[in-house]
Amino acid sequence: MQQIELEYDRWLEEQIEILRQRRFEHLDVENLIEELEALGRAEKSSVKSLVYQIILHLLLIDYWKEESEYSRNHWLAEVNAFQLQLEDKLTTNLTKLAEDNLPRLYAQAKKNAVRKSRLSCCRFPDCCPYTLEDIKSRG
Repeated sequence: MQQIELEYDRWLEEQIEILRQRRFEHLDVENLIEELEALGRAEKSSVKSLVYQIILHLLLIDYWKEESEYSRNHWLAEVNAFQLQLEDKLTTNLTKLAEDNLPRLYAQAKKNAVRKSRLSCCRFPDCCPYTLEDIKSRG
């Protein structure tokens, strides 16, 4: 592990201990704020990416019938892996974020499904055919 990583880990452990001891006046507030903001951005990005990947694979399974016969099991395994990761990340706020971004994520997934399959965009629905519940559990 690099020196910078060790210093970061040590700093983080110190901040956690200060919080546990409720010695708030000793907190490195500015850097904690920065770290929490970065963590929030990373989690949001991760949830949106996983939802996108699941939608893309479901589109390929459901609408690319010619290839689905051969690739279905692989795509289902991918969906399952993404769902497990998503399940570990979803909170109430991140679930709302995923629902709010579903139309945009679907549009991106549809665009890439068209590109990957070389099928007409008309082959895929205009609006997302999957609910967040489908995305979380179908497979």
